[in-house]
Amino acid sequence: MKKLLLAILTIITINVSAQLPDGSLAPDWTMTDLNGTVHHLYEYLDDGYTVFIDFSAVWCGPCWSYHTSGALEDLYMNHGPAGHPNVNANTTDDVMVFFIEGDESTVAQLNGGSGSQGNWVTGTPYPIIGTDGTVNNDDVTGDYQIGYWPTVYMICPDRITTETGAVSNPYGQVGACPPLPTTTNDVRTFTYTGPTSSCGGFLVPKLTIQNYGTANLTSVDITTYVGGSVNNVENWTGSLSQFQTEEVTLPALSGLGTVSNIMITIENPNSSNDDDPSNNQNISFTAVDANAASASGAISVGVITDQYGNETSWDITNQYGVVVASGSGYGNSGPQTVLGSPFSLPNGCYTFTIYDTYGDGICCSYGNGYYTIADASGTIFGGPGSGSFTDQISHSFQIGSLNVEENNFSNINVYPNPAKDFININIDVLTPNKTEIAVFDVLGRNVYSKSLGNLNVGEITVNINTEKLKSGLYYIHVLNNNKSEVIDVNLVK
Repeated sequence: MKKLLLAILTIITINVSAQLPDGSLAPDWTMTDLNGTVHHLYEYLDDGYTVFIDFSAVWCGPCWSYHTSGALEDLYMNHGPAGHPNVNANTTDDVMVFFIEGDESTVAQLNGGSGSQGNWVTGTPYPIIGTDGTVNNDDVTGDYQIGYWPTVYMICPDRITTETGAVSNPYGQVGACPPLPTTTNDVRTFTYTGPTSSCGGFLVPKLTIQNYGTANLTSVDITTYVGGSVNNVENWTGSLSQFQTEEVTLPALSGLGTVSNIMITIENPNSSNDDDPSNNQNISFTAVDANAASASGAISVGVITDQYGNETSWDITNQYGVVVASGSGYGNSGPQTVLGSPFSLPNGCYTFTIYDTYGDGICCSYGNGYYTIADASGTIFGGPGSGSFTDQISHSFQIGSLNVEENNFSNINVYPNPAKDFININIDVLTPNKTEIAVFDVLGRNVYSKSLGNLNVGEITVNINTEKLKSGLYYIHVLNNNKSEVIDVNLVK
C-alpha cells in the first residue's frame, strides 16, 4: 500500500464514505482469527446480529488511536454474543465485532513487532483477523473496497452495509438498522450490477434477489423488457431463507441494437402477491453496444506495474459474466514487467478489466505503469499511457463469430453441479442435426470433445468422466448446426 499518502489521507477523510457505498450488499466471507476460530459473516447476520468490522493497518496512527479508545471494546463486551469469550453476562446479545488487519501485516507486527504502532492483540477482547496469507489472504480488503485506514463498517442483519466511521459510541448506530420484517412473501432486489454493454447485440443480465419475508422463498417471476416489449419471463426457483440472497443469471438477450432500453421486473414471490412491493424496485438501464475490438488467435496480457504491484490485478470475463482468466499478486518491489503466456479462448465476447485497489491507477506518481492486450497480429488495446485511470478500466473484444441464435434443443441440463468425478449432460433434441460437445477450462484449453452425430428427436444423456480433471471452473459448449449454448460447471475434488 502507498503508506505515507494513505496515512495522511486517513487523517483528512476519516469520516468520508468508503468506496463501498452505503446501502451495498455486504460481501460474505469466512476467515480464521488469531486463536484459530473460524467465523462466517453471514452466519452471524442470519442469527440476527449487527456486525461491526474495523478494517485497519498496523502502521496507521489514526487506526491505533481508535483501537485504543475502547469504543469497540465496550461495544463487544456489553453487546456481543452471549457466551462468547470476554462478553459480559448481561449483554444485550445483538452485536458482533471484528478487527481485520487488511494490509497483509504479519502476526508478529500485530503483536507489536517492527513497523507497528503497538501491540494490537493484548487486551483486545474481540476477534482479530490477519490477512498476510498465512491463514487468510487479503481478498476481503478488495471485496470491501478499502481506500483508507481505518474504515469501520456496520452490517445490519439484512446484510446492508453502512460506513459508520470511527465513532465513540458505535452502539448508537445500531438503531439505524431496520426492524426485522414480519411480511411472509416478500422478495427484495438490489441495484443492477450486471453488464450494461452488449457485444455484437448479445448481453446476459444478472441481478441479485433477497428473501425479505419470513417464509422460505422458493419461486419468483422475473420479466425482462427490451424497448418496452416483453422479451422473456424467467420463473426462478430455489430455496432462500429470510435475508439469504442469490445472484440470478437471466436468459441471454440477443439481437440488441446499438442502444437498447432494458427493464427488469420482479413479482409473485412463492406464486403470491408481494407483501411489500416497495422494496423490489423495477430495474432499468440502457445497454450500449461495446463495438468490441476483433481479435484472433491466442491472447496475451502484459502489465508493467508501478511501485505498488500488490494493488494491481486484472481479469477477463466472457459474455456470460464468468471470469475466464485473471492475474494478481505482483509484489511491491518496484516497477516490473509481467508478461503472461499466450492463452486461447473460445469464440465469443470478452471484457478485460484492470484494477487498482488504491484508486490511482498504475501511472504516474509511483511509476509509469501500463498494460497491453495483444493477439497474434499485435496489440488490440493498451500500451504506454494506458495506466492513467482510477480504480479500474475495462475494454471489450470479440474472438471469432458469435452465434446466439436459438439451438435445436428445448432444454439442456448439466448435473451434478458442483461435480466431482462425472458430469451428466441431458439434451432434449427438437430437430435432428449434427451435435457436438466440447469442454474448456478457464484458459480456453479444450479438455474434452465428443461428436454425437445426427441426433434423433428426444432426450439423450451424455456422461463425462472428470476424474483426471483438476478442481475449478469449466465451460461446456453444446454445438448444434453451428449454433452453441454454454453452461459453466464447477469441479470440486
